[in-house]
Amino acid sequence: MQYFVEMALGELGGVDLMVTLGTKAPVAFFAYPDKPGSLVPEGCALLPLGGPEIDAPAALHDLAEALGAPETGPAAAPMIPPAPTGALSPTDVGASLARHMPEGAIVSDDGVTGGLPVFALTAGAAPHEWLALTGGAIGQGMPLAIGAAIAAPGRRVVCLSGDGAGLYTPQALWTMAREGLDITTIVFANRSYRILNIELARTGAGNPGPTAAAMLSLDQPAVDWVKLAESQGVAARRCETAEDFDRTLAAFLAEPGPHLIEAVC
Repeated sequence: MQYFVEMALGELGGVDLMVTLGTKAPVAFFAYPDKPGSLVPEGCALLPLGGPEIDAPAALHDLAEALGAPETGPAAAPMIPPAPTGALSPTDVGASLARHMPEGAIVSDDGVTGGLPVFALTAGAAPHEWLALTGGAIGQGMPLAIGAAIAAPGRRVVCLSGDGAGLYTPQALWTMAREGLDITTIVFANRSYRILNIELARTGAGNPGPTAAAMLSLDQPAVDWVKLAESQGVAARRCETAEDFDRTLAAFLAEPGPHLIEAVC
């Protein structure tokens, strides 16, 4: 589903039945003035088949069987983009991931604003699994990547993290090094809590003053993610161009153990 409530409801326009499995009815991330909090469209019936307490994959299998659904869906043809060039952007990160992410990879997505274009750009990449941000609680990306790497040894894990999100749980890098986990972490270093700037604007509270703006800044001082990672035993590199990022990502994904790329974009 789309992040912002109006986009999510637009995407669900015309839906007259929503079935939930292993979860509750979807709600918006924040309580916006004059916007609905529920993501169940008006006039849409809600059919819950069990909450978090059930075995959701088993229930989904039973539902598919009852409906006579096919075992597999249509396979999309791979769409590998060309190598990106120029100043590094989140779009370039997505293009490089689509080019180099191995089959069976697991993506732990806590990229917030930086990661927004990456999901769409990797739709044509080798088959992989995507662990999305849940509940708006930024900071889950690196710990979730650790859990995925331990649960699925032999599969490459890619962690997308904003620099603001990563500062909630940077000690996870030490665990990655201690356990020798095959995790490649990409930190979008835009030196700002950009999502909070967006959310502040969406509340209609007006332009923030100097004190409020400073509270959402991450450049006084800027965090050196390369030094932070290396101090905890994780090999790291800062990339500012698309070409350097593409080369570095390919190299890190081919090597065992944890790595980090500080993507300045």
